[in-house]
Amino acid sequence: MMKKFAKILGVGVLTIGALAACSETDVKTGGSNNTEGKKTEQTQESKKDDGKKFNAGITQEVNGLKINIAEVKITDKQIQVGLNIENTTQQKMTFYPDQGNAIVGDMQLTANMFSGSGNISGDVNGGVKMDGVVVYDAPEGKTIDVNKVTEIRLDMGDVFNDETMDAKNATIAVPVK
Repeated sequence: MMKKFAKILGVGVLTIGALAACSETDVKTGGSNNTEGKKTEQTQESKKDDGKKFNAGITQEVNGLKINIAEVKITDKQIQVGLNIENTTQQKMTFYPDQGNAIVGDMQLTANMFSGSGNISGDVNGGVKMDGVVVYDAPEGKTIDVNKVTEIRLDMGDVFNDETMDAKNATIAVPVK
């Protein structure tokens, strides 16, 4: 029984790993590491119908964490948000933007932890800069009308200060350009 459970668990982990390896993003993070996603020939070919990409250029500080939304790409199936963060304090912050939501009109898109790139989730020590791409998937069976999107509201969750136990919500409105 235990061997069977271990085998099932192992297959599940391999499947998740394979799905994570398949993800591709192609927006810039604006950070010093600029973990722009993997580009392939298929990605280059599919750009013809790939929606709208623009430089957001929005910076907001939440609880001592500077959040810079660099580049955004909207397709009918997902929204990719390239961002970089900087802990401007000397205290450890905890932040999980890849577990949040994006709101477009009356549609809520959920972040896909396995489709993004870079390292922007978890503990951010004092003075540290990080960058990556968060991918928000459209709900199953729904599509995003790219040309009608005028604003994306990103509900990225709380920025939690481990020392003071203070938490502030990071909600950022991104006008579509």
